[in-house]
Amino acid sequence: MARITIEDCLKVIDNAFDICSLAGRRAKDLAAGAEPLIDCDDKPTVIALREIAAEKIGMDYFEISNKEKIESQLFGSGITEEEVANELSQKLDEMPSVESLSSSASTEAPDTSSEVPLEIKKVIEDSEEIKSE
Repeated sequence: MARITIEDCLKVIDNAFDICSLAGRRAKDLAAGAEPLIDCDDKPTVIALREIAAEKIGMDYFEISNKEKIESQLFGSGITEEEVANELSQKLDEMPSVESLSSSASTEAPDTSSEVPLEIKKVIEDSEEIKSE
């Protein structure tokens, strides 16, 4: 195959910096195991430039690549939605129910009904003293 250069890609993308950035990102993805969009046995950088020249990828590749990267960071690799749902349902099953919490709270809580009014009276008296001064 003929040699490919950035000048060949300038026919598709008119900014050399954009070509280099795009080719670099795509080459990293290819080196990490992404499937090439064209059929050739070259190094990842050459494949990336060939894909750009053949208009197989464009500047929107950054958005797609970033989205996939973020999703993989959020959801991790190999974890499915079903596994997450199962794990969450198990955690919810392990938690005590609202009814059991309310019944245990009513039986275990000390009676503080007489203490609350005294505290409220004290606050009222203090506020009245401040007003009178």
